[in-house]
Order: sequence, then C-alpha cells, then structure tokens
Amino acid sequence: MTRPHPDPRLCWTDRDGLLTRFTSQQWCIDFATLQLLCGTGRSRTYELLARLRSGFGVLRSVSIFPDNADREVTVVWPWPAVAAEQLGHAVSSWNPTRTNIVHKLAVARARAALCGLDPQLWVPERKLLRDAAIATGQRPGGLTIVDQSGLLPQPSSGLARGHVHDGRYLYRDSWLSVEVELTLKRPSRKRLVHTVFNAYQRARTIGDGLLYLYETDVIGNALDRAVTELITTGRIPEHPDIRLRSLQRVIQDRSIDLPAPTIREERAS
Repeated sequence: MTRPHPDPRLCWTDRDGLLTRFTSQQWCIDFATLQLLCGTGRSRTYELLARLRSGFGVLRSVSIFPDNADREVTVVWPWPAVAAEQLGHAVSSWNPTRTNIVHKLAVARARAALCGLDPQLWVPERKLLRDAAIATGQRPGGLTIVDQSGLLPQPSSGLARGHVHDGRYLYRDSWLSVEVELTLKRPSRKRLVHTVFNAYQRARTIGDGLLYLYETDVIGNALDRAVTELITTGRIPEHPDIRLRSLQRVIQDRSIDLPAPTIREERAS
C-alpha cells in the first residue's frame, strides 16, 4: 500500500490535527469512535475519513472481522511517519489484525466518550509504556524480561517495567488510572485478585485513583469480588479509591457519573 500524496486544494484544520493525534496516540480507532469524536452521522463521517485518508494521506483504513465479533469493523490507523510526527519520536511499524485490535479499539472508544478530542484529559497507554521503558533503562518497544519472583539480580536495564495502565483520565481535577476489562483469563479468581492489586498499587504510587471499565456484568461481578477480597484480607484500605463502571454505560452516557448506580458502583465510588 502506497501513501497517497496530499491534495493541495484542501486546507488542514485544527480538528484534522486533533483527530490524527488521537488516532496516533491510541494506535487505531474504528468508524464508531470517529463518529463519537466528531458527533457526525455516517455519511459525514465517511467524508471526514476520506479527507484524512485520501485527501491528506495521514490515515489509512481497512475492514477487519475481529476475534469473537459478529460483524466487520472499519479500523483506522496512521502511517508510521505520521504517527512519529504526532508522537514526537520514532515508532515501530504496526498494522491492525483481527487479534490485536479489540482491546485497543475499546480503550479508544472509552477515551472518546469521556474526553472527546481534548488532549489534556487523557494520557494514552502508548506514552505510559514509553515512559515506563525509559525509566527502567529499556529501549522503548524492546524486549522485556519479567521477574515476578524477585529472585533475579537487579541490573540497570532489562527488567519488567511493572504494571502499565490502559490510560490516565483527568476527572474533576484528579487523575484516575484506567483499566478496560473485556475478558476474564483463567484461572480467573486468583489471577484477577493479583491483577487488581497490582493495578491499584501502581495507581497509588503515582497518586491516582483506579477506574475499571468492564464489558459484561460477569466481569463486573468478578471485579467486585476481587476488590472485596483485597479489602477483607487487609491488602488494600477499607474504602479504596476504586471505581467499577460498565464500559457500555460510560460510552452511552459519556460520563462515569452514571444515573441510578448499582450497589457495586456505589460501594466502589
């Protein structure tokens, strides 16, 4: 695929720049997220996509059938040179596949719903990963050796970067580290308790609260049980700054201040 040359008749706008940067920061977005960001109907959104794809040659798109999906989605992502320009550093080549897009698209949609195109309200995972790699002396995007036992000697570089959240969201002048949970890995209970504890500890280390956005009630209930177990065993405080929210409700309402919260959501707020 060859990157098209920009159409000199078109005038680049601030929104063009914000959309391109948003897409670069999140690796990719889908057509529904583009609609959410622009507040446009299908036909106008197609026009905007064509403008950025064919008119300016900054984005490209492909239809993909994601894993466990019942329909194709239009995935939009930047050319490597464009991503590098928007992010301010070199990037590795990345292309969407049916297996690597589901979680990235969900996080992008959550960010779009909560923040729109305001870049001040969200720190993307792509930046968090790079910052964590640099802080531990690793090459950004390079191989990470994970030492969960604590038995290996601590060299100056090459050890695990620790937990990296899916993003950080500025909510009422306070930062929340964000986790988007779409599935439960097995064995789920012990693994999830360990995962929630690590996510909470990492959030507290940087002074953040923790926001979990879950795909289904099954996942939400499992998260609630994990938080309860951590409280009961004294591993986290009795009233931790952990919020559990339905991903779909947050996207629908464009807020984590959900009306008529469930008992789980209220207890964890």
